[in-house]
Amino acid sequence: WSSPIGAARATQTAAMQRLFLLVAMFAACSAMVLSGPRAAAPVVQRASSVKMVDPSAVDAASQLLAIADPGFTPAKTAVMAASNLLVMGTTKIQGKSLIGGTKHDEMVDTFGMTWLLATASLGHIVGVGAILGLTATGVL
Repeated sequence: WSSPIGAARATQTAAMQRLFLLVAMFAACSAMVLSGPRAAAPVVQRASSVKMVDPSAVDAASQLLAIADPGFTPAKTAVMAASNLLVMGTTKIQGKSLIGGTKHDEMVDTFGMTWLLATASLGHIVGVGAILGLTATGVL
């Protein structure tokens, strides 16, 4: 490479490729399922029969988890999307921002994926705060 920036990008690209390969390997391993009969686990008997959790409480908790969550609504989705776009558009890094006239491609080329991930993360934090605030006031 003729410049340090080109070498850094090549290193970053190689690291991203290794990370992608690692994630793909984990996904492939988690997709495998053992088939055939399994050996029975040995039964261990304990001296006392003290129950730490009442079985009816576990059943009640599992029933609560089985109820469909009405939390995802189009209004909340719109608030989250608007929050993310607002944060991505208005975040200024080293004098550059989308609202200041810098193109998206230039932002990605200059700051890389860290800019996108950082602004998306902050956008989700702002979005959760907006949704909680609007829900508490009764708007959502």
